[in-house]
Amino acid sequence: MRGLTFHGEQDVRVEEVPDAALEKPTDAVVRMTMAGICGSDLHILNAGTAFGFEPGTRLGHEFIGTVEEVGPEVTGLRPGDRVLASCSILDGTCPMCHEHLHSSCDSWSLFGWAPRTWQHDGLVQGGQSEYVRVPLAATTLTTMPEALSGMDRQRTMLPLVDVMSTGWHGLRSAGMKAGANVVVIGDGAVGLCAVHGARALDANAVICLGHHEDRLAVAGELGASGVVTSRDTDEIREQVMEMTGGEGAHVVVDSISGKASMAAAHATVRAGGAIACLGMDHFMQNVPEVNWFDQFLRNITITGGLVPGPAYMPELLDAVIAGRLDPAPVLTTELPLEDAADGYRRMQSREEGVIKVCLTPA
Repeated sequence: MRGLTFHGEQDVRVEEVPDAALEKPTDAVVRMTMAGICGSDLHILNAGTAFGFEPGTRLGHEFIGTVEEVGPEVTGLRPGDRVLASCSILDGTCPMCHEHLHSSCDSWSLFGWAPRTWQHDGLVQGGQSEYVRVPLAATTLTTMPEALSGMDRQRTMLPLVDVMSTGWHGLRSAGMKAGANVVVIGDGAVGLCAVHGARALDANAVICLGHHEDRLAVAGELGASGVVTSRDTDEIREQVMEMTGGEGAHVVVDSISGKASMAAAHATVRAGGAIACLGMDHFMQNVPEVNWFDQFLRNITITGGLVPGPAYMPELLDAVIAGRLDPAPVLTTELPLEDAADGYRRMQSREEGVIKVCLTPA
């Protein structure tokens, strides 16, 4: 079968890889029907060797598809089911899963990630492949509601497995309530999904900070009431205060989480507010600097982290069914799997009009 693999910095290739097959009785095999390229995949493209990636490692942690085969101990799934795959493999039974912190599961592994973090025997599985072996399938996969299972709804469903659930995680972990003022820092897919989520949760003002006109136009489409393009912290604060009646943001979702973005977060959050850090700039040594003086004096909560996706899937699906949520606009570019390397290039270069690439099999 065909799959995207890592071969070194700036070198990813679609090539023949070993077929996905059941290895444990709790496995399933899923035929990928759509996969996403994530911003964190670009970190692998740029520095995968430092993260422990070996040549030939399959990539991709965002995918949806159709169940092809299930192991004898898999319950609640059968061939033909349309499913969303959690980015994180999880057992559903450990204390962390019971506390809805699935990304800290005792059995945690991430699809398409470094072999040294893989706990489930065999080769690391990647979602940017024609077929995927899914360990602990009964808890790692979510069956799509029938109303959303059609191929015509794929662009709505795919963002739920990562970027939409990540944006939602930022809002929920920061205590988002109806009527809140929300600032979202970053106009990538996660930031845009946070904008969309804030609107779905009945925010008052939803302000997106970014620097790309095409992406900020999508922010408006997804519910932003205002945008700020300045890179100057004082100007950012002034504009946000003007848009919020001098109050500032109850919730700031920082989808970048670097030094500059954290400074903007502190500048725009109100006293008693919360900053949710969702970005991965710190993986590239751009470590954010929390202003602990400001945090202490103004009782600012710092939260966020790696998304426990399955914790939010029921309410996200309900919101889609109710018509309050449809993150499809973040998927701007659809390519065949064979062109995945070009998709990485186009996202890496921030080609105009390209926010997030999705891949489909031949």
